[in-house]
Amino acid sequence: GEALSRESEYSSNGFLHTVREISRSAPVRRAMAIGCALQAFQQLGGINTVMYYSTTMIKMAGISDDSLAIWLSCIPSFVNALFAFVSMVIIEKVPRRKLLLSTLLGTIIGLALLGGAYFSISKTTALVTSTNSTCPGSGTVILNCGACVSNSDCVFCSTDKSSEGRCILPTVSDNCTEPDMKYMAQDVCYSPYSWTIIAAMVFYIAMFATGIGTLAWTINSEIYPMWVRGYALSISTMTNWLFNLLIAFTFLDLTRILTKYGAFWLYTGITVVGWIIFYFKLPETRGVPLERVEQLFS
Repeated sequence: GEALSRESEYSSNGFLHTVREISRSAPVRRAMAIGCALQAFQQLGGINTVMYYSTTMIKMAGISDDSLAIWLSCIPSFVNALFAFVSMVIIEKVPRRKLLLSTLLGTIIGLALLGGAYFSISKTTALVTSTNSTCPGSGTVILNCGACVSNSDCVFCSTDKSSEGRCILPTVSDNCTEPDMKYMAQDVCYSPYSWTIIAAMVFYIAMFATGIGTLAWTINSEIYPMWVRGYALSISTMTNWLFNLLIAFTFLDLTRILTKYGAFWLYTGITVVGWIIFYFKLPETRGVPLERVEQLFS
């Protein structure tokens, strides 16, 4: 009826005409703000750092075996697929708003746990002795293996993976060549708490996939009137990919600047901001006909 004729009118008049009409419609502007925020915070929670860099993250946790790290990196993808299916099963049984807010709270907890796991690991690697250590700061600023290998110019040498060792500059004349120095760490260090990274990662992805991972797309498909739906969905999708690009480009730099745990605690804080916005601004959309969605944001 009227909605379809209005959609046809705006489609025939072109993009700029539709943009003008969007600028004049406060409900549509509010809906687009929420839709783009859903897509932005989906990415700002760091999900694609976990998916793209899962092998790197697992090796950061102290698992140095390349084959094992690659196999373990399959876990995030499996959990993501499994809980996306769970979301599909329950999405029509639970109000959208309630499901999003509860799982987003779980996502916040998962990110905080990831940061906490990396923090614990950073404090439980083998100690560095200042004796015969040649890397600047050894024994003062650099107190353990984790701090040693965080400097790309240094390596850690010891008799085994859990014993006190030296933090050295790997020059030709000074490396792990002594007979008793059988263990060398260059990128990752052993920690008895490496498993906590996997556990926190699984919990985080389960909460994400059940909630904002799927609901960002579902809610976006429900909050726009027919006449602007195509344009609005395109803009919200573009927002998703722009923030995806931002997070993918900055993750490794963040781990160097803020440390590994600092990066995930930053994502935690950003997601808390998203939760607050959605708590106050996101209406319930389940069961609302497309013809009435503008009323939700009036």
